[in-house]
Amino acid sequence: MEGTVQPGSIVVGIDSSSAGLAALDWAADHARRTRLPLHLITAYSPELAEVAWGEGSTYDTVRAAGDQLLSRARSRVALRDKTIQVSTAHPESFPAAPLIRASERAEMVVLGSHTDSMAHFGSLGATALHVASHGHCPVVVVRTEHAPGTFGRVTVGVDREDDASLAWAFREAELLEAELLCVHAWQPRDARDPGLAGDASWSDYARRCAEVIGSRIESHQKAHPQVKVRTEISQGNPARTLVHESHSSDVLVVGPRGSGGFPGLTLGHVAHSVLAHAGCAVAVAR
Repeated sequence: MEGTVQPGSIVVGIDSSSAGLAALDWAADHARRTRLPLHLITAYSPELAEVAWGEGSTYDTVRAAGDQLLSRARSRVALRDKTIQVSTAHPESFPAAPLIRASERAEMVVLGSHTDSMAHFGSLGATALHVASHGHCPVVVVRTEHAPGTFGRVTVGVDREDDASLAWAFREAELLEAELLCVHAWQPRDARDPGLAGDASWSDYARRCAEVIGSRIESHQKAHPQVKVRTEISQGNPARTLVHESHSSDVLVVGPRGSGGFPGLTLGHVAHSVLAHAGCAVAVAR
């Protein structure tokens, strides 16, 4: 049964991988800070039984294994905080579909960067890619490189248009009592790049960006005055710059697509690259 998601819940995709367990812990800690309920989803499909569960698995054994997984997940959450409200769902489906449906009512969806399944897209699992691309709320993809709170820093990739990622990053930095690093990196594609605005001067481009981004940061700072903010504007590959910063951050926040993305684009190149290669949890903020 898929069940009903309580509005404002933190939805968690559950599996037995190390990244999946890290995602559950990350979501439980976030629920403890925000007092939001958790809704745990594990899904199974007969078509994937041999990939996910091993040759010879039957419908009943797969179903029982999923139920046991959810039971252990409940216990793991209770060990962190017994007051967290937890509900579960165990639909017969490929995993991404119920998570995307749940995202319509959720505060956020949290899942591991990859599963135990062999159906991976490189270092980013198929489920994580699909949910991050099509989710209706912020989607957090968790890795296991380091424990949350290690660095006391949230990093957000900002451009001159997207505001959702900046707003989400301020709230997260406040929750974690962390510093917020706002990063804008850019490199012209060629001399006709519209970002140059007829002027090939990097210093002029950086100045214009600093004015626009600084104004947006200032408006959010008023709502979160206790958050310490640093801003870095650099010339270089945006994805590479953000991945580098992720190795000294607790959370990296990006928008689903940059200012160069078109309306039908579900996930931009920078967001996809960061999800695949970042060294910390990545939030795709909508």
